[in-house]
Amino acid sequence: MTWTIAVGVKQVPDADEVGIDPDTGRLDRASAPAVMNGPDRHALEAALTIRDQVGGEVIAMTMGPPNATSVLEEAVAMGSDDAVLISDRAFAGSDTWPTSLTLARAAEALEADVVVCGEETTDSSTGQVPPGIAAHNGWAQLTYAEAVDARPEEGRLAARRDVEGGYELVAAELPVVVAVAFGEFDPRPAPLHRKIYGENDFEPTVWDAEALGIEDEVGLDVSPTSVGRMETVDPVERKGEVVDEVDGLLEPIAEVRA
Repeated sequence: MTWTIAVGVKQVPDADEVGIDPDTGRLDRASAPAVMNGPDRHALEAALTIRDQVGGEVIAMTMGPPNATSVLEEAVAMGSDDAVLISDRAFAGSDTWPTSLTLARAAEALEADVVVCGEETTDSSTGQVPPGIAAHNGWAQLTYAEAVDARPEEGRLAARRDVEGGYELVAAELPVVVAVAFGEFDPRPAPLHRKIYGENDFEPTVWDAEALGIEDEVGLDVSPTSVGRMETVDPVERKGEVVDEVDGLLEPIAEVRA
């Protein structure tokens, strides 16, 4: 038995250059170049690792505007077998609830055995989408996975998770959603011939909301999240003092506590 492994990738603003619109409280996406979400690179490596262990295919999927094709091309260059662009104006304003629903329906349409995602995205950092996919589909989930172990003879996937004082090994029956701990999988480099293929010859499958049967379940109107207000916090002035002896620390500490 070979597995179909869907991996979620997202186009996000470069975190080093992005700003926030003070009027709306939303990211000013136009102020920074778009790049692949960093944690998703590690998710892609985890998906490729599972494929190496059990065979099958890795299919990258992203929900975004037409120009999000660039992150799918990058995923294909890194080793993904195929990719799906989920794009529709109806998705505008979707928060994590309709977003996870959309990806859940896409995973079903792909007949995925495993869905792999980064633990969070750099443009929102909620960590809600991977568990949301599992919840919408009623699938098992493995969160903050540091290593994966495919067990096709059991129909299960095991993951190692870091816990206080050590680690735990958890196995779940397929289908399963995996949220990968950031920094635990070293993304493999994309070979030149795959880069050329991804940029010049590859064309992703494109689905819209109607294709997934969710026209009335996505967008701003069905998104419960809203930004109440934003405030700019002035940096706190920090003072430092160097003392020659440990005993010299006592007086400054006493003054602060007073």
